[in-house]
Amino acid sequence: MRAGESSKGSIFDREWTDWIDSDDWRSAMDAVPMIPAVAREVLEFANDRNVPVKRIVKVVSKDPILASRVLRLANSAYSGSAVQITSISGAIVRMGTEAVRNLVTATCVASILTDKGQGNAGRELVDHGIGTAYIASFIADAAGESRDQAFVCGLLHDIGKLLVYHLAHHPHRGVRKPTGEELAAVTAKRHAEFGGHMMQLWKMPAPLHEAVRFHHQPALADDPRPAAVTYAANRLAHQYGFGCKAENEDLMSDPVFAGVNVQPGTLAHIKHQAPMLYEVARQLNA
Repeated sequence: MRAGESSKGSIFDREWTDWIDSDDWRSAMDAVPMIPAVAREVLEFANDRNVPVKRIVKVVSKDPILASRVLRLANSAYSGSAVQITSISGAIVRMGTEAVRNLVTATCVASILTDKGQGNAGRELVDHGIGTAYIASFIADAAGESRDQAFVCGLLHDIGKLLVYHLAHHPHRGVRKPTGEELAAVTAKRHAEFGGHMMQLWKMPAPLHEAVRFHHQPALADDPRPAAVTYAANRLAHQYGFGCKAENEDLMSDPVFAGVNVQPGTLAHIKHQAPMLYEVARQLNA
């Protein structure tokens, strides 16, 4: 007997997996949390390498959590200076706009994923997204793609899992809640597709939408390069165990890696830099 059933019968008339496989689940999209205003503004300037420093300062100063984390990073051992920084503008001068944009973007995405009652699953999504984001920015360099766009795509590539979890924990009346096995199977099979739906709901730019939607099948994207960068970064994040169990695979035999110009030297650079950046960012967002 499953949860919600009694000896007198069941209050459910539909299996969750059947509901998900139909288009009926779309009626629950209205209940999916929208992206906060600050996060939307951050994601807008995260893709703009020429964003004015004043705009970054203005956005960061609106949110005490963002401001405190930027200052903590500027004054951490990672910054390599004994001079105390007490202003957001001073932090940007010390670290550079890219480092601050990345931290602020990661913090906003972390707040979306961890404030929705997902527990450890939300924390793992944050950690995996952060690790993938930093790797993606390095791969973008090798591929001649935008580092800023790649960082955001890496952060958001698994955002579809948030939608799957939401639909599992808040199914419509008459729909049975899924078992753990059912939830795991749907998440593995369809999270990229649902990520595309989330990006559309949040009105994200098309390149971001495509990179998230096709991060497991980059060749299907209209512009496969950003999706290929995200794909390669995701596979490396899994190899390093960033927010997941470490895997051991021969990634250089994957033709997508050659397609985005990932060479042994690129991998060596990523292996040296990414774990350090990942640890600093995840600790600041813990």
